[in-house]
Amino acid sequence: MTQSQRVAVTHALESVMSAKSLVDLARYQKEPQKLINMLLRVGTDLDEVEERLRTLKDKV
Repeated sequence: MTQSQRVAVTHALESVMSAKSLVDLARYQKEPQKLINMLLRVGTDLDEVEERLRTLKDKV
């Protein structure tokens, strides 16, 4: 696996783990604005992961 592939996989894994944590948090969250801010941050991370994976796919 190349360095760029490792980076893409690592970012994808981090985003999935963040999303899972966010789902757990949402079950107990009592501060809606904090939850919204976290969702927006995870969405931005997922956009970056999608872009990196598409770039990787084009290279493979």
